[in-house]
Amino acid sequence: MHKEESKQPMSSSTAMSASADQRCPMSVPGTQVQTQDTSDGVSLMFTTSDPSQVADLQTRARRMLNEQSQRTNAQTPMDLAQEEDLGDSPTEIQDGLDDSGTGGGGTQGMAGAPSVLSKAVATDTPEGITITYSAQNEMQKRQLIDEVHETARQLKGGHCPGM
Repeated sequence: MHKEESKQPMSSSTAMSASADQRCPMSVPGTQVQTQDTSDGVSLMFTTSDPSQVADLQTRARRMLNEQSQRTNAQTPMDLAQEEDLGDSPTEIQDGLDDSGTGGGGTQGMAGAPSVLSKAVATDTPEGITITYSAQNEMQKRQLIDEVHETARQLKGGHCPGM
């Protein structure tokens, strides 16, 4: 079993742009975020050093999780396949187009949602909330872990993905 934890949690007091968005969990005073790999995925742990802010942190993290769910469930795999087959998808890749080095890393505006099919469970803790993502396909577990670590990195940097 691969275990990995992010080091050096970052307080929201240094996350300037997250504080501008009052929906972002990182804008709650005293908030830190860390990741920890699990046997079938990864946990994203939000904590606050201010006990009076725990309920607000839990609410915002659950809102972020709900936005992820709504945005990722907006189109079924069949809808996406039909768009691709009909050639009317705005993100369809044309033959001969070389988009290497142009960035990417998933669909923008997904509230930090992983692109890997996964189950997410939110669990309240005395200091905040833990969201545990479990890969539905064992072969995609590493990708899920990497994507959630990237979301945590963005959160630590003061950016609340998709919000």
